[in-house]
Amino acid sequence: MILNIAVCDDESAVCEYLRDRIADLLAKWDIDGRITVFNDGEPLASAFEAGQAGFDLIFLDITMKSCDGLSAAKRIRAVDKDVMIVFVTASAEYVFSGYEVRAFRYLLKPELMNGFPSVFKECVNELTRSDGARYVFQSGSESTSLPVRDILFFESNKRIITLRTVTGREYTFYGKLDEVEQTLKKQDFVRCHQSFLINAAKISSLSPNSALLSDGTTVPVSKHRARETNEAFLWAMR
Repeated sequence: MILNIAVCDDESAVCEYLRDRIADLLAKWDIDGRITVFNDGEPLASAFEAGQAGFDLIFLDITMKSCDGLSAAKRIRAVDKDVMIVFVTASAEYVFSGYEVRAFRYLLKPELMNGFPSVFKECVNELTRSDGARYVFQSGSESTSLPVRDILFFESNKRIITLRTVTGREYTFYGKLDEVEQTLKKQDFVRCHQSFLINAAKISSLSPNSALLSDGTTVPVSKHRARETNEAFLWAMR
């Protein structure tokens, strides 16, 4: 697996330290990773809003001059409920603000050198644990394997299935939605409609006849599948 990690801080020294430390630890643990550095929260949040981020983990400073980390995190959470956020800041006064955006951890800069390795290890353990399930499918002559947590939904139209990911990428392949549903029965997927199988963990909100997903897509919910869809949503949010 490859971990996509973002570092966002307006202090270049902190960015360099985190980038180098992350690279060293990933190499030590024999894990592939890509590290992207941002010096402000605005381009990071904009990348998520444009569906161009695809990060698994963000180390995010709170007190940046242009777009602060908390504002950026709120914008990110509006489109991505799953990305892991670790706040890195000089002050402890914002520690409780992290709960608003479900921050995974909170690191104080004065304790960064001693505290970072253990916190990063916790992040990697959690990400690799939840990343284990993958969905493999055949599209033409190519076989593709995707992390289940990166899939938003499957849509079936005359046995042509469209798969959309959290980054907005779409794949099409020939098959039966019943078979896809059976394959993913132990994951957080629910058949909300005859033509749609959705990732319940990516539902932002539910109405009696539709579900709003984390990327802004609205999918239909059949009347006779509404109860099952609601139960799956509540279970995924546990």
